[in-house]
Amino acid sequence: MSEPILTLTLPQRVEWGAGALARVADAVARLGAVHVFVVSDQAVARAGHLERLLAVLPAGVHATVFDHVEPEPTTVVVGQAAEALRAAEGVDVLVSLGGGSVMDTTKNAAVLALNGGVLCDYEDGADPARPITHVLPHIAVPTTAGTGSEATAWAVFVDPARRLKNAVYDSRLVPFMAILDPELTVSVPPGVTAGTGMDALTHAMEAFVSRLANPVTDALALQAVELVALHLRRAVAEGADLEARAGMLLASFLAGAAFSNSSCGLVHTLSEALGGFYRLPHGLTNGVLLAPVMAFNAPSCAARYARLGTAVTGVADADAADAVRGLAADIGLPRSLAELGVRPADLPALAAAAFEWANDAGNPRDVTLDQVRGLLEHASEPGKDRA
Repeated sequence: MSEPILTLTLPQRVEWGAGALARVADAVARLGAVHVFVVSDQAVARAGHLERLLAVLPAGVHATVFDHVEPEPTTVVVGQAAEALRAAEGVDVLVSLGGGSVMDTTKNAAVLALNGGVLCDYEDGADPARPITHVLPHIAVPTTAGTGSEATAWAVFVDPARRLKNAVYDSRLVPFMAILDPELTVSVPPGVTAGTGMDALTHAMEAFVSRLANPVTDALALQAVELVALHLRRAVAEGADLEARAGMLLASFLAGAAFSNSSCGLVHTLSEALGGFYRLPHGLTNGVLLAPVMAFNAPSCAARYARLGTAVTGVADADAADAVRGLAADIGLPRSLAELGVRPADLPALAAAAFEWANDAGNPRDVTLDQVRGLLEHASEPGKDRA
């Protein structure tokens, strides 16, 4: 029997290294742009990165800036960005400068501004989903190392009215170009560095054990895991370590490319339910949930987890869940959902919300509603994730 045809969707161009921000000028010129729509946030602006970006744009190129993106962006913020994009006449290129929230807002705002409707028309699971017919080239410049949105076809949002975190998916949402400049990440605080780094690790590990994994995503995911193991502790402890920052940016990109072409699993299903209820930082919930879910999944893919354990520790057949616990402790992540403010009374509703999607992604083991609730209960108290 012949092997199925493998289709991969990746950015057309990647620039990686200190000073890569300057390559925005080449990209804008390559695309023949005369009007760019720049999306960012206030933290990035205060750090001076937005000013640096605008300074490298070619002479004669006009920029319209929307810099009001919030963490875990809602449909409201996306709508505001879409309205700003519609009001800016003649935009021919999108530029996102920020973390995953900024990059995802850019993608979602463009979907709305160019195709009409409301965001839920396009969300994953919409039946029927409204087609996306118009897109613009997108230059993505991450300032955190975690979401990998610069490499993915996903665009996440929170709908407060439904207490739902969901995403839009379309292969044309993969940015045209990703610019990975570690100099833009040195000012990221240790706590944010830790959380976003765990997000990258979760992407890579879930992609590697996904039912939809393939040889290319395996290679991307394993390399990302090794890079996180090598660089994350250093990036948290010493933010000015450019080698560590560059390593984490590359890990985030590779992990994003891996899961965008394979799928994530149960960790993300649970995290998205928590994000919809509480708008908690995605990396922090992933950091609490990753080891418990790995322990749950282990009977279904022991050999793959053994390879991940080796990738994290350098020791043959090391326990991958233990390795994740050790890394999370070393970088100071919360140990339980309770530390993040998750209330026991909300666990049944959270479990029900997560279960709706739990068996639709690439998780290697099917899960029941009772098991979902049990995982959330174990993750709510430190030390119980081995059950």
